Amino acid sequence: MQSLVPLLTVLLPVVYAFAVAGYASAYAREGTSGDRLGTLALRAAVLLHIFYLSVRGVLEGHLPLASVYDFLSATGLSMAIVYLYVESRERIRTTGIFVLPFVFLIQIISSAYGGQAAPDPVPLRPFWFELHTLTAVLGYSAFAVSAIYGVLFLILYRDIKANRFSFFFRRMPPLEALGQMNIRAAGSGLVLLTLAIVLGVGWIKQSGTGSLTDPKIWFTVFVWCVFAFSVLAYHRFGWRGPRAIYMSLIGFTTLLLSRVAVDLFFHSFHSFR
Repeated sequence: MQSLVPLLTVLLPVVYAFAVAGYASAYAREGTSGDRLGTLALRAAVLLHIFYLSVRGVLEGHLPLASVYDFLSATGLSMAIVYLYVESRERIRTTGIFVLPFVFLIQIISSAYGGQAAPDPVPLRPFWFELHTLTAVLGYSAFAVSAIYGVLFLILYRDIKANRFSFFFRRMPPLEALGQMNIRAAGSGLVLLTLAIVLGVGWIKQSGTGSLTDPKIWFTVFVWCVFAFSVLAYHRFGWRGPRAIYMSLIGFTTLLLSRVAVDLFFHSFHSFR
């Protein structure tokens, strides 16, 4: 089984590259019978990625989330899963070309540099704490996908206001659909981040490791509040259009800035190094 890891490490970016090519074809030739090739290739890549992480998990004795490159690989997989979820709900494939290149790039970096590090034979944390880490990665990845849809929405909105009916305009779904894709991804991220916070706080209470005053926890709770308001405003207050999109993008920007602030200016008891 050990010999599978180098093979899968090289194979993963290749399969993701096929998925990107398939979605590029769907974007360039909307309405053709080959539109599903990208989706099929992406599903194959996701299954292969899960198998790869499972093999490493068995060999290393814990979920492979012990380094920055492991974190990148899990982030790429999470973005692909969230994208497939949104695509399956909205049945729109022409946006895949704007999401999947990020997944491909992330996995290229992880495969190129992560494979050089020796695996850690000691479990990182108890398994349910690893679930906390996994759900956090999934949540952050969902917010990233939501941000991509938000940017696409604003570009299309600007083109419509300027009466520019470009190739991009003809390939994009209606503004309402992009808004739904944005909020659907943000809502998924909110649910996953909620679970991650609950699991993390429970682990701190039971193990006595760390503290609830840790700055990373408070920044995470603040990010949760911003996204919670964004989702609530969409579903309860009737926020639509750019106002709703800007709110979700503020949430993602807050997430990025909080991560940078914690790494540069604060000491946190758990971080990826």
